[in-house]
Amino acid sequence: MYAWRTINGYESSSYWLAGMAQFHINADIAFAIEQYYTITGDDDFLKKYGFEIILETARFWMQYGNFTELDGKHVFVINKVTGPDEYSALVDNNYYTNVMAQFNLRLAIKYAEKFKATDVTSRLNVSDKEIDRMKQAADLMYLPYDKEKNVKLQFQDFEQLPPMHLDQIDQSLFPLLLHYHPLMLYRYQVNKQADTIMADILFPKGNTKEQLIADYDFYEPITTHDSSLSKAMYAIAASRAGKKEQSYDFFSQAVKTDLLDLHHNTQNGIHAGSLGAAWQGVVYGFAGVVNNAEHFSLEPKLPSAWNSIKFKLRLHNNECLFTIYQNEVHVELTSGKACEVYVYGKKVRVTPQHVKEVCKY
Repeated sequence: MYAWRTINGYESSSYWLAGMAQFHINADIAFAIEQYYTITGDDDFLKKYGFEIILETARFWMQYGNFTELDGKHVFVINKVTGPDEYSALVDNNYYTNVMAQFNLRLAIKYAEKFKATDVTSRLNVSDKEIDRMKQAADLMYLPYDKEKNVKLQFQDFEQLPPMHLDQIDQSLFPLLLHYHPLMLYRYQVNKQADTIMADILFPKGNTKEQLIADYDFYEPITTHDSSLSKAMYAIAASRAGKKEQSYDFFSQAVKTDLLDLHHNTQNGIHAGSLGAAWQGVVYGFAGVVNNAEHFSLEPKLPSAWNSIKFKLRLHNNECLFTIYQNEVHVELTSGKACEVYVYGKKVRVTPQHVKEVCKY
């Protein structure tokens, strides 16, 4: 296990229900390693460190979860966890956690095959039986879903909880965690921050726009955004869902977190995670960079108040400068041999002979 909050490497969270029980951090780190490897192609890192981290975190899920019968089906479940949302804790089958664990397991399977019959798998004692078991768990992962509302359930039986009517609560009582006991919050459909919506953001492939809109419309009204990490994530989701005004509003609030001391605690230090999330709001939201795709792609959705955005990204051994306007994208190769990207499905190849390419959309 990786620590959720730490000072010296050991778990330092004083409230384990909303700290240590956030086991998804293991899969989050595996996800980050895959993102790093996809962008850099750093085989040396993957061989020496990355695969071992992916494998050991996958082994954790096999130990903590279990196979069982549920709703007449043979499934793999992960019970008694806390997802990203801290207004619910120690739940069964948190959607985000299970999706991340599924991805973690499939990464272990993929790279076990890559390093099969090498000193890497022998050093880590990887067996075909273990990998087959992981494949079974990943394929049978239980993902709670409300068929009546057509939304992904934050966790098993989430639909049984009554909604908390946030519009009827006095503004002086926010953030709720300072005025309500956890046992009050845990009994309602109320979120401190993005949870299931995070799964939609991290795994856009195979998730229809209709599904994203359904999830967004269900979870946004019950989310307080008491966490500084939340609004930037909702800005991304809103942008992808075509809700441009809401997206820009959430982003604007996110970047002002410390500038305007919106959470009344900036004197204790800046919200570094929120700053990173704001950068993601620009790149994954407005610029429309899609992660976990078969190729690097952009689907820009610039706010109407902006004329353009400009940023650099490294893709393997290439560095590209992207300039996005309301109706076109300029891709410039600033270093490297060649870069291939897709803009709204159209392939754009940039080489030293053609340093800059323009794509209209």
